[in-house]
Amino acid sequence: MHTPRIFTTPVMSGYAYSGVSSGEYKDSLCRAITTGLMPYDEFLKVLRECMLELRSTFNELRDVNVVFAANVGRIDFIGSYVDAESIASAGPTGRERVLYEIIHSLYDALQDCATAACNQDVARFMDPDFCRRGAHLQIAKACGILVNALVMAQCCAITFSMSFASDMGERDADSVYHASMALSAYVNAKFSALSTCLNSSVSTEEKERRKAILRMVRHNIELCNKVAELLSTYISSCFRSRIEHCCNGLLGAVESSATECEAMVRNNESAKRRLDTAGKARTSFQYYFRIYSRCSNPKWNKQGEYTRDLLHVIGSLFSIYRGYASTDNAGHVVAGKVEHCLRILLALHRISGCITIYKVRKIYLDMCTVYDEIQECITRGLLLNPQTEVGFCNAMLGYLSAMIGVWEKKYGRYFNNTRQTGGSPSQPSTSGLGSTRAGMGRSQAPYVSPQDQGIMPHAYAQPSTSYAHSSTLWDQPSTSGLGGTRAGMGRSQAPHMPPHYAPCICTALNVLCSTFNIWTRKY
Repeated sequence: MHTPRIFTTPVMSGYAYSGVSSGEYKDSLCRAITTGLMPYDEFLKVLRECMLELRSTFNELRDVNVVFAANVGRIDFIGSYVDAESIASAGPTGRERVLYEIIHSLYDALQDCATAACNQDVARFMDPDFCRRGAHLQIAKACGILVNALVMAQCCAITFSMSFASDMGERDADSVYHASMALSAYVNAKFSALSTCLNSSVSTEEKERRKAILRMVRHNIELCNKVAELLSTYISSCFRSRIEHCCNGLLGAVESSATECEAMVRNNESAKRRLDTAGKARTSFQYYFRIYSRCSNPKWNKQGEYTRDLLHVIGSLFSIYRGYASTDNAGHVVAGKVEHCLRILLALHRISGCITIYKVRKIYLDMCTVYDEIQECITRGLLLNPQTEVGFCNAMLGYLSAMIGVWEKKYGRYFNNTRQTGGSPSQPSTSGLGSTRAGMGRSQAPYVSPQDQGIMPHAYAQPSTSYAHSSTLWDQPSTSGLGGTRAGMGRSQAPHMPPHYAPCICTALNVLCSTFNIWTRKY
């Protein structure tokens, strides 16, 4: 099983969602509700089933934290609404009142569950009994059920009550997609940076403590991913502040639980680059989320076009890989290409002060390599789930075209002589700097957001793993914090380099030997 350090893969995470906590369950029922296949009274029966499962989960967590015991009563309150015989036959006003009470009660339960003190207590994650019994997995399951119930209830409210009608527009759909991809980039880049703390030579006791901290960080990241599924077209604007409040609490938990690990990796250049990427991604997430939540004057995102596009590509790649990992397809050829692309993008040089022609060409080559590999997945029919993934890939190609365009405009004079024009997708450049992309001899395809193709931003947000294998993460630490490992192999895998880029690399290495530097302002 291919288990690179940078991903939340089945072997690494142990988090699994099935039945009423799964994304598939939620999506299928929402389709049934919106298409009229599921009437209101049938929805109430489904909601009752969810509440019974949730009550059972909270009962199992009674001794973990007092909030879970307290919320058993809240679930019984919701159940009393659902069980009332008069509810199913109530008119629009009665239905609206019931749904409003149910939705707010569910948000209260989700806030309590996601921000419970035990989620940030490293002693819990060092306790073998806590992990062995899967208490943290039960907490994630409870959050999954609550998120599903909330999305379905609000989908029902929009369908059966005009006052709840969604006012989502094109701008909102774009914000949902951009916020989701920024969050994906943030949590994954951050965890990949923090995991390098295991590479230090420390005592066995200290290493076990660091593993526990990483388990805690990963747990809060998983809860954040799950709550972020509420960013959808089914959520009425009157409830978006509740999502924001819950997400802010979880983001704060991720930051506070990661503080100690960040201090441990402060001298690691690779980790510092990824933490820098994570910080920019979080800023981008907050900006787009504020637009989604109807903030009248969100703080302007001062990041340049190149940085914003880079974050969207990184977030999309992580989301796609998560989809392959969640279905035990981490060894698929596309998953391998996605991993290779992420290695490249997370290792791009930070441009400041004096840079060489080599660096300029190397970054340009890296971006073209990523573009070609993503395009190859489409043109060769390699995608496992093309109905969903083509939208993500087309969006990434648009962002990469924009990034390459920025680079050409700024530094094009230094590699125009080696650039090949007029290329086509089926005939990759032999120099690696030439053109299999828009803007280099052919017209650029218009950017199409995955949202416009009916793709939910959380389409890949359901991890599925077996907890029995979770020890692999700690038994085989990456030597770089980013490098992948194969089962049974204790070393990093050499990155794949497409053969048609070799001539360009030789050119770049020759340039490296020169003493000519490009002096430019900080990029």
